[in-house]
Amino acid sequence: MIGFLRFVFVFLVVWFLIRLIFRYVIPWFMLRFMKKQQDKFNDYFKNQETRKKGDVEIKVTKTQDKDKSQDGFGEYVDFEEIEPDQDKDKDEQKDK
Repeated sequence: MIGFLRFVFVFLVVWFLIRLIFRYVIPWFMLRFMKKQQDKFNDYFKNQETRKKGDVEIKVTKTQDKDKSQDGFGEYVDFEEIEPDQDKDKDEQKDK
């Protein structure tokens, strides 16, 4: 009987905590996330308004120089095409 009461008590506590989390904590995180996104959106458009029409802005990004051998593809091999008739002649000569 004590095991059953303990189970019911733990179940009620966990259920109550889950209700609190979904009622207060998750909406708080959602509002915080939406506020951050709204601030980013407003900052982006505020920067758009400060630039005059026709102004040019150059953004330099760092690029890493990689050797072609580090690409993981190996080196290029040039293959020759063989005519199908020549291939049959070579096979016939091997058979004889």
